[in-house]
Amino acid sequence: MAGTGAIMIVVVWKRYVALLLIGIMLGATTVLMLYGREMEEMMLVKKSLELQNKKLYEEIQSLKENQRVYRKKQELVIEEVRASVVAGEQKLHPTIEVQVVDRVEKDMASLKGKKVEQVAYVHQVLHEMLRRREYVLSDGTMVEVRIKTVVISQTLHVFVTAEVKKEDVLKKVARNFLFINSYIST
Repeated sequence: MAGTGAIMIVVVWKRYVALLLIGIMLGATTVLMLYGREMEEMMLVKKSLELQNKKLYEEIQSLKENQRVYRKKQELVIEEVRASVVAGEQKLHPTIEVQVVDRVEKDMASLKGKKVEQVAYVHQVLHEMLRRREYVLSDGTMVEVRIKTVVISQTLHVFVTAEVKKEDVLKKVARNFLFINSYIST
């Protein structure tokens, strides 16, 4: 019987090993199934996040483009030109003041629609334009206009001083054009 006991031990031992192997395989299958499901869920979440990320990126690009367009529309341009005569050495008659303001505004009207930044960048040109500008008014009076201050914004505001010149207008004009001297009798 000693032989049968040894055989029984071997059979029992084979059963335990077989049960152990079956338990390992069932446990591994269960673990793989659980982790497999979790991996699938993670992959779906990842795909969802990638799509959301792409959508948000496109939205950001769209907002940046809208912001660029808005800034472009927001660029300030000169919409109006105003001139004011500042009191100088001479007290001017109100009609002369009105005519000087009208002439200066007409001279500066070409700046309407220009960007404020551009005009501010070339402000020296404004000073040169009105450094010593002379206007002959409707009654034959000559007025010398000098720029005092310029305020550059959506409304270009030019402050000038004006001085009535006592010279004969025709002689002054003739001096500016050399070829006219021979036609003027003094």
